[in-house]
Amino acid sequence: MAPETSFAAAVDSICTILSARPPYCSGTYPLSLEQLTLFYGSDSSDVNKITLAKSTPQELDRLAVACQPATFGINSEDVYDESYRKAGKMDPAEFAVSFDVEDSGLVDVVRQGLLEGVNEKREIKMELYKLNVYGQDSFFKAHKDTPRGETMFGSLAVVYPTPHEGGEFVLRENDHEWVVDFARSVCKSSQQPCVGYISFFSDVEHEVRMVTSGHRVTLTYNLYFVSETGVAAPTISMPTPYDQALAEALYELMTNDYVLPYGGYLGIGLRRQYPVTDCTDVTNFRNYLKGPDAVLGRVLSALGVSWNVRVFYREVDDQEYLHTRVVDLSKWGQMTDDVVQTIMQRSGAEVVGY
Repeated sequence: MAPETSFAAAVDSICTILSARPPYCSGTYPLSLEQLTLFYGSDSSDVNKITLAKSTPQELDRLAVACQPATFGINSEDVYDESYRKAGKMDPAEFAVSFDVEDSGLVDVVRQGLLEGVNEKREIKMELYKLNVYGQDSFFKAHKDTPRGETMFGSLAVVYPTPHEGGEFVLRENDHEWVVDFARSVCKSSQQPCVGYISFFSDVEHEVRMVTSGHRVTLTYNLYFVSETGVAAPTISMPTPYDQALAEALYELMTNDYVLPYGGYLGIGLRRQYPVTDCTDVTNFRNYLKGPDAVLGRVLSALGVSWNVRVFYREVDDQEYLHTRVVDLSKWGQMTDDVVQTIMQRSGAEVVGY
């Protein structure tokens, strides 16, 4: 096979492998009736109790009335717009649940279902964020979650077994769409009471379709990697089924005479998105890579390849740069090429060919 053809085949193989796994995990998780109890109220003198596995429509109506209108995040701001999201919400200070996501073991299920390789054993923090009630005609249009820190990698929604129709959870990425219907899998189960759960990476577009009847009650958690200060980036461990295929494709690419015959950098774009602002040091993301990005780093390490995370600036003052940090050139306004070049080089950028 000609080097050019071999190169194209290896690139296609790498792209296919890194796109193979869905960016979410979901299922049902059995709980006892005691674990499905919710307490809520505005103060200690007005506390209400509801068992969500056998709640009445009247109890759920009272819960919905006690909620505030739900907002959503845009550019780090909370916005209220019922044409985009119609639902009720409570903050953690306004309610308490008998269900503990860590003690119940659900945290382990999510970690193993969403994360890969060595990250399956990594400590993660689940931060209770909101309780939401979607009544009849409630919905949440397609959106992506607002990252709340560089170690935040995903979200978890827990759906209680309250009677409702509609409210399907829809995820989309590239040309793929996945629909999860908890109204069928949880609410109509005749077995032991259970909750539905769906966990996904923060940059995945998702929506809640309109609830046509009943009440859809959920808990939402923000998921964070626990910082591992002083711990080296993980190397290969507990390989995924496609680690070997990825390793073979990368080896084929890096030993191809057509690739970088005079040396240089080989860049592979990350598949997932990460929260950045001006001056963010992207090398910190090496220890917080998600999904296929984590697999890529692990396999490169196993191959003995030196790698890191960089920002690639293309066609900036007719140059290409690699940088460890994000540089927001827009804040400087209109600049000549010489000024841009000075800013980039003084900030530590490296000029590279492309």
